[in-house]
Amino acid sequence: MASPVQQVTATDPGTRRHGARLTHYLAAALLARTADEGARVALVLLALDRADSAAVGGTLVATLLIPHVMAAPLVGALVDRSRRPAAVLAGAITVFAAALAAPVALLGHAPLWQTYLVLVVAGCCGPAVTGGLTSRLAELAGPGHEARAFALDSLFYNVAGMAGPAAVGLVAAAAGPSTAILALAIIAGLGALGVASLHLPTSDTVAARTRTAGLFHGTRAVARDPALRVLTLATSFGQLGLGGLAVVATTLAAAAHEPTRAGLLLGVIAAGAFLGSLLWAWRPMPASRAPVVTVWAMVAVGAPIALAAAVHSLPLTAALFALSGLFTGPCAAALFLARNQLATETTRTQVFTIGAGLKVAASAIGAGLLGLASHLPVSAQLLLVAAFPIVAGTAGGVLLRRR
Repeated sequence: MASPVQQVTATDPGTRRHGARLTHYLAAALLARTADEGARVALVLLALDRADSAAVGGTLVATLLIPHVMAAPLVGALVDRSRRPAAVLAGAITVFAAALAAPVALLGHAPLWQTYLVLVVAGCCGPAVTGGLTSRLAELAGPGHEARAFALDSLFYNVAGMAGPAAVGLVAAAAGPSTAILALAIIAGLGALGVASLHLPTSDTVAARTRTAGLFHGTRAVARDPALRVLTLATSFGQLGLGGLAVVATTLAAAAHEPTRAGLLLGVIAAGAFLGSLLWAWRPMPASRAPVVTVWAMVAVGAPIALAAAVHSLPLTAALFALSGLFTGPCAAALFLARNQLATETTRTQVFTIGAGLKVAASAIGAGLLGLASHLPVSAQLLLVAAFPIVAGTAGGVLLRRR
């Protein structure tokens, strides 16, 4: 049985060419996204080191994440309208890398607002790292291979989600938080170089059409297309709960008098998501079913977390977290495939960046909400986390069925 990568890259010379481009893309995206994921941990460690304040670290992370939603339409429009989308994406990732390194020089040595300002700049470039890159994937994979290509992208997202924080922890322990952030900036810069050298084919006809796309055409496309609207709202609402899962995992481990197990709980979720993405890459669903798979997979993500509220064994809780993660991979891959199917050429990148920006902002808000709810029993916190994806997925399924 051929592997998912072989299934995408095998057969004729044209397909092998697409496969080489896909491998190039995955390597560049992994570097950029590893830096993005690691920054969320590194900024907290830097704040603890320089300001002796976890609260400052939390505000630094929020400052990095929340601008995603505001900048998403602009970043998407710039990429959609460009003759050289790879150059636009690479430029944004380069700015992200430079702005990410700036707090090393500023925090503790300059007024705090200056650090916030550069992180706002980094956050405004964030949509290029997430939805901006994914939006160009179908044309790299080639006709007929989109489903597996998006599954591989989801899988590499999970790899970045594990590698980024792990790398920060190792480097910070060995050389300090400042070195860890500088290492992330270098990794992001290497990712930018990889993106800049990507060959993103754009026909003259498509280029002429996309240059007429306005700043808010993507927003209007999401608002007017029933399926896109349902998917965008449902996945964003669901992320309000899932964004607080790290907070709840920490509380759960502390309640069991094993605070170090928080990393284990989050690790099994990531491992489950990795396996789920791999299974989807091996046997992807047809593109026509991607919207429905997305919303019902959200329900499947939330259900094991709700069940975890009723158990009192940490190993059993970890197993349920892994089961939840197993459905996260297919949910993300199906969402990417659905966006690619439903969006037009002129607004595709905008649709991807808007959706990704809303999810990132919702995740940041969810972490804040669960932080405020940390006084509740752990079981109530788990039910709160689970309720968002279950309600959002069920409502989305009903609405798509009516359509």
